[in-house]
Amino acid sequence: MQWPTAKRYRTVFILITGLFALVLALFGCQKSTADEARYPKTHTFEFLYSFKLNSFPEGAKRVDVWVPVPQTRAEQTIHSVSFEGQREPEIYQDPLYGNKMAHFTFTAPLPDSIQLSMKILATRNLVNAWQKQNNEHGPGAKRLLDRFLQPDSLVPIGGKIAAEAARVVKPGMSTLEKARALYDYVVSTVKYDKSGEGWGRGDAIYACDARRGNCTDFHSLFIGLARSSGIPARFIMGFPVADGQQSTAKIGGYHCWAEFYEPNHGWIPVDASEAFKHPELKDFLFGSLDPNRLQFTMGRDIPLKTSHGTIHLNYLIYPYVEVDGRPYSKYSKNFLYRKASLKEVAQLQSATSAGN
Repeated sequence: MQWPTAKRYRTVFILITGLFALVLALFGCQKSTADEARYPKTHTFEFLYSFKLNSFPEGAKRVDVWVPVPQTRAEQTIHSVSFEGQREPEIYQDPLYGNKMAHFTFTAPLPDSIQLSMKILATRNLVNAWQKQNNEHGPGAKRLLDRFLQPDSLVPIGGKIAAEAARVVKPGMSTLEKARALYDYVVSTVKYDKSGEGWGRGDAIYACDARRGNCTDFHSLFIGLARSSGIPARFIMGFPVADGQQSTAKIGGYHCWAEFYEPNHGWIPVDASEAFKHPELKDFLFGSLDPNRLQFTMGRDIPLKTSHGTIHLNYLIYPYVEVDGRPYSKYSKNFLYRKASLKEVAQLQSATSAGN
């Protein structure tokens, strides 16, 4: 099934792509800088990640729980992470992407319920990729670049994905022009729509056919199109947070975005699904990100070492639970935001200055 207006949008878009790709690449940066004024440079907050398992299959002997743990990156600083619950976790880091996870193990006799929480104090930065130079070099960076040109289980780079990319990308385009053309194309031809079935798995073929879905579908299609055009691209998973106008807020669920690699600037973020929902931010969200989010993991087909061997997770953001070695999803989860007080921010700034 195809979104009824997709063909019309595709035709119009492809006709104008060759004429305006360069103009968009050159002047989008200026518009992005102007849009930054609506956001603070940094946003410090506490994020509470909690979940509860109320029941287990009869006769269950072992429960394993893995939760993603955010890490400090150029875009964010993780000041502290603390856990509360019936067990202390082991910290596991996947060998491919470097994602960090907390692993909790429970064995018989099992408790009546399992309740665990993770409290994170973080500062997220306003991101502007145009204001930085690429400093990612060396064998490790090259290895990941090669990985991010390869397909994922639900993100192929051949067939209809490659054919669609070829209709958008034109000979002679630079990496930046190609990426902007693909971004504009996805924003113009995919609808944010979580009705029906099939959405939410990050299935590029589903997004290509249905022309609708949530953030995972938008960005899986963009990543597949980019990789098939020779541009390394990767999937970023995290949470949105409140904008700081309220002191506390309940967070409904995850949010994801993508990054593509351009030799002069390194990894450049794009948020195509938010651009669809907020057209006035379309230029800003190509290369810039607001500070009202928190990154947890990177990549797809994430390797996870379990008691029965290594498995690969489509993506990881909510708890992954196994009971006696089998996936188990009967749990409740809750995510809360709290804005850091001025005193907390001042203390963090003082500690940072002292460390320097």
